[in-house]
Amino acid sequence: MPAITNPIDLPVEELRACRLRNGALVHLRDIRPEDAKLERDFLSHAKLERDFLSHLSPEYRAYRFLGLIKPPSSEVARELTHPDPEEVALIAIVDEEGKPREIGAGRFRPRADGESCDCAITVDPEWQRFGVGSLLMQSLIEAAKSRGIQWMYAVDPVRCLGSHKLAQRLGFQPCSDPEDPAATSFKLDLH
Repeated sequence: MPAITNPIDLPVEELRACRLRNGALVHLRDIRPEDAKLERDFLSHAKLERDFLSHLSPEYRAYRFLGLIKPPSSEVARELTHPDPEEVALIAIVDEEGKPREIGAGRFRPRADGESCDCAITVDPEWQRFGVGSLLMQSLIEAAKSRGIQWMYAVDPVRCLGSHKLAQRLGFQPCSDPEDPAATSFKLDLH
């Protein structure tokens, strides 16, 4: 698969391949319900999702669930590989010793108003600072724009400086969360 430098020009539904800062080739694709039904274990994204969740601390799992903390299980992996039709859910996969490994995931869910959405990304701590989070967020931003969403929101613990820097680099504006002083909310104008 050829490496491309600007995956944003491709539709979200297509598989993309990009070189990360560490030289690794990452494949970014949407999660689909049929991923959990694949018979060949090495392609099963439900298994990839289970393995990914098992590598994450409870704090990082909270990011994966848009704040809702759940322990890793087959049922949770199946839930995450079957997004609602209005959601966009992406995974980042690398080849590790001939087997795919999920190293990141991102998702946005439109709010009831249809003009805004909540988003979250999670990157395996071993793969942070190589561009995985930026790739996932840029793809989510483009998908949200293409669906006519006007505002994108994210919430992170106040102590997550890395994710705060990424959010601000991508144009998100921080604001304190009046409902949770331990969290920082971010808002991105997509107009």
